[in-house]
Amino acid sequence: MNLGGVAKKVVPKMCLVAKPMAGGQICTRTFIPRDCHSAVGVLGAVTVATAAVMPGSVANAHAPVPPGLVKTISVEHPSGEFSVVLTMNPANHAEVLQAALLRTARLIMRGEVFVPHATDER
Repeated sequence: MNLGGVAKKVVPKMCLVAKPMAGGQICTRTFIPRDCHSAVGVLGAVTVATAAVMPGSVANAHAPVPPGLVKTISVEHPSGEFSVVLTMNPANHAEVLQAALLRTARLIMRGEVFVPHATDER
């Protein structure tokens, strides 16, 4: 692709899209720049969701787009999904007026803390 010496850089980011595999609207794989990322970034998710609602785009050809002016697009990625809520222009249904993100947290660590009895006496 004639990208030059990008082996140790985080740009350019490229995203492949496909039909959804886990109940979402579109499936993605993001490469940064040569490794497949385990998730999808915020801007990447908004970009893919926007492309999914644009008639004639490659993403739109693979995405079952929900009806209505407010659309929740579930962007699937290797470690889960990222929900993007798009508000469409009522006068032009191919124009996105607003994008919002739904994020969740996951447990990354669990532990126990032992407090000495000496701290109980005040």
